[in-house]
Amino acid sequence: MAILLSSLPPGVSPPLTEDNEHNHNGLLVIITSLGLFLVLASLGIRIFASSKRSILLRDDYVLFIVVACACAQVSVVLVQVHFGWGKSGELLRSADYFAMVKAGYAADLLYALILGLSKVCTMLFYQNLSLPRTKWMIKCILAACALWILLAMLLLAIRCSSEPWRDINQQCSGLLPRWQAISALDIILEVLILCFPVVIILNVQISLRKKIIVLIILSFRIILIPLSAIHFHYAQKQIRSSDPTLLGAYATTTAELHMSLSIVLLTVSSLKLFVAVYEDDQGFAYTEEITGSNSNSGPTAPTSWKLSRPIRDRGHCASPGSARQPILQGTSASASSSKTPCLLKRTNAIMKSVQISVTRECIELEERRASGIPAADV
Repeated sequence: MAILLSSLPPGVSPPLTEDNEHNHNGLLVIITSLGLFLVLASLGIRIFASSKRSILLRDDYVLFIVVACACAQVSVVLVQVHFGWGKSGELLRSADYFAMVKAGYAADLLYALILGLSKVCTMLFYQNLSLPRTKWMIKCILAACALWILLAMLLLAIRCSSEPWRDINQQCSGLLPRWQAISALDIILEVLILCFPVVIILNVQISLRKKIIVLIILSFRIILIPLSAIHFHYAQKQIRSSDPTLLGAYATTTAELHMSLSIVLLTVSSLKLFVAVYEDDQGFAYTEEITGSNSNSGPTAPTSWKLSRPIRDRGHCASPGSARQPILQGTSASASSSKTPCLLKRTNAIMKSVQISVTRECIELEERRASGIPAADV
């Protein structure tokens, strides 16, 4: 560092951070800032999509919580870098060491929490697409995700000493097996989440081309599996290294990419390419609304459709001062389960149940009176 500073010409200030064989602060700051940008961009996409459909679903609320936790995690990582994380041990100041490892301890806990909540958010989104007979699968995976969150945070919180934030290397013999168990269970859960769309999409009556498009889009989550494995690889190198604060920079950068991409992938449901697969030529989009009034012995309420595109007004009154308004407004359908028992037995069929409300009706009373029709009958 002394050579670098002395080589600067007069009047040139040293850089705020750098990246060399003894200091990886620059790499950490760049990757962490990129992760923050991806997280905030994902939030903007979801807010825009939610405003267009005029409704907030459960996975939307979970996404907001995930983004808030991610912003907190990024802030903690930047604090950790400020106190020296990513530098070689010989460059650290003893006064900053404990603040650095405490920030890293909090960053690890938030990292596990965010990964688990992203899995929960994904399964809540799949719940909107699945058939009633697959609800038990969603509940099982959601329970597994919740259990993974508790187990991962517990394993990372309780380490070898009474001050667990000190345990960042091989002096804590149980730290490496803990990360190994967390990463292995994380990969298993991701495989289950990847396999679930195959079950629900193949049972939906849409064309083969649209099924392939949906499966390809939902398969983007497969990138989280190698990221989890790479993070464990660098965490292993950090723990076994004699200079964990330097090599730990690679584990942190991988964790930031893993976390940010897990949030970015939660916005695939808002992409037009994905939504268009569930729209027909009239602009009706597939949604699923389960009413709570069904009896246990009766069939499940049919899937409903709602109008997702505005309909142009092709008919309006002849009066010159009248405003052009659409005849059909946004529709929300919920058919009674007792009225269509024979259709509901076909569980693989997508049913359209549209409820039309008339906002304006143009009736020429003079013409009806001329034809002999009483005004009361109109």
